[in-house]
Amino acid sequence: MTALLELKNLGVTYTTGGGDVPAVRGVDLRLDPGDTLGVAGESGSGKSTVAMSVLRLLPRSAKITGEILLDGEDVTEMRWGRLRAVRWAEASVVFQGAMHALNPVHRVGEQIAEPIRLHPPEGKAPTEAQVQARVAELLEQVDLPRSRAGAYPHELSGGQKQRVMIAMALACSPRLVIADEPTTALDVIVQAQVLDLMSRLVAEQDIGLIMISHDLSVLAATCRRIAVMYDGQVVEEQPSAELMSSPRHEHSRALAAAFPTVGDPVSRFAPATSTPLPPEPENRAGDDGSPLLEAEDLHVTFRDRTGKRIHAVDGVDLAVRRDEIVALVGQSGSGKTTLARTLLGLQKADSGAVRHDGKPIPAGGDGLRAYRRQVQLVLQDPTSALNPAHTVYEAVAEGPRIHGLTDERAIVARALEAAELRPPEKFFDRLPHELSGGQRQRVVIAGALALEPSVVVADEPVASLDASVRGEILGLLLRLRRELGLAGLVITHDLGLAWNIADRVAVMYRGKLVETGTVEQVLLDPQHDYTKSLLAALPGGTAQRATTGP
Repeated sequence: MTALLELKNLGVTYTTGGGDVPAVRGVDLRLDPGDTLGVAGESGSGKSTVAMSVLRLLPRSAKITGEILLDGEDVTEMRWGRLRAVRWAEASVVFQGAMHALNPVHRVGEQIAEPIRLHPPEGKAPTEAQVQARVAELLEQVDLPRSRAGAYPHELSGGQKQRVMIAMALACSPRLVIADEPTTALDVIVQAQVLDLMSRLVAEQDIGLIMISHDLSVLAATCRRIAVMYDGQVVEEQPSAELMSSPRHEHSRALAAAFPTVGDPVSRFAPATSTPLPPEPENRAGDDGSPLLEAEDLHVTFRDRTGKRIHAVDGVDLAVRRDEIVALVGQSGSGKTTLARTLLGLQKADSGAVRHDGKPIPAGGDGLRAYRRQVQLVLQDPTSALNPAHTVYEAVAEGPRIHGLTDERAIVARALEAAELRPPEKFFDRLPHELSGGQRQRVVIAGALALEPSVVVADEPVASLDASVRGEILGLLLRLRRELGLAGLVITHDLGLAWNIADRVAVMYRGKLVETGTVEQVLLDPQHDYTKSLLAALPGGTAQRATTGP
């Protein structure tokens, strides 16, 4: 049987001002019709370069060697007209960031219709009625109502936008779909829905699927085989179940360890780091029960377009004790970010109270400024959080300057040192684009540490980071808690993160906290149906409770 896609000794080299940089070397992969292949690896491993080379979507600075056979035809030798006909009609791509890949000023129905008009079946231009009928059919295939065709991207949730991207990829009935990180930044239930959708489409339409991710459990949930890439090469390829249970290459083992199974005692307070953490002490200062940051019967409402009041935060009671990490988990739209903004004094509550160290937070003025020095925010995306024109020194020094602190240079150096950017002077003059993703997130954390806060509120602190970098940042948060007594409220949709580093978990659903308790209580013996659904949606499943003891 002729392979749907076959890569033979594929190499990709980028030409830069400093010479040629090899990105992919000697890659051999095969995908048969109706088969599924996952490609795993961290940023820089070459996985996206391999995927984009299939349809020659790489920049002009890229030089491709070897063969890329699509249904036996070498893509590298196709003329432009033939290549244009192949794109969308025979092979298509689901790009990584649906929020950025969709045009914000065009309705999603028009964006789905575009490839249909550009690549009409059998070369015959369809009527407008046929185009709209096909758009409606595609929306139904990805489980969206036909009425969503008239929506703009900003009116859709993250999962809905991802479904629109999948509908666009299917518009011309291709035989091959390449999905580049299709579930990145989606919450666990929406992620499960998108993965189920793609599995169903592969089965029903006999599509060949290549899925790219740094999360092995996501690939294992959808793909029959997984190839692991490292430094531009495929270092291991196995059936998914075998690779997950017994990875051979050390990089495969590192990827598997970065996303722990909930319930696995080995990963409790032990994120995958290059420097193993010492065991957690049995008793810490936080065990005395005194809340450092707390919300009592907190209510926050907004009005929708019709004037109806939406309860974003509905009667929430939450406490973060000294020397404690609390994970606030829930789907997108559950209200957890609104709750965090209210705790920080960035959003006014309709009613209820927020207290720090037993005292109500001030409504404004110098009192609120002093409070915000004590409770600092770490944003989700370090690239967006840092000004690209400001050096690391300027980024970390901003807070101390606002608060009029003296001895600025020593404060910045101390904060960078605490964030494990050593020696700190080496980073002073660096710009954000000169740093890795993990280093940028450490700079954001250093900016918070510069004010010596008692509590850090971290909003999805590792959602956009590679597998190995994720472990290092989580290890840093644990070390800061141990060495500085820093309390933390970590907002996340990742239950594995909660199992990795949290003492307690608060589960939020439709503005309410539906379950709160120790990590072991909530994740190993959930009482609320919503918590059970979150755990059931995990692509890697959960370990048996028996393995963790009582």
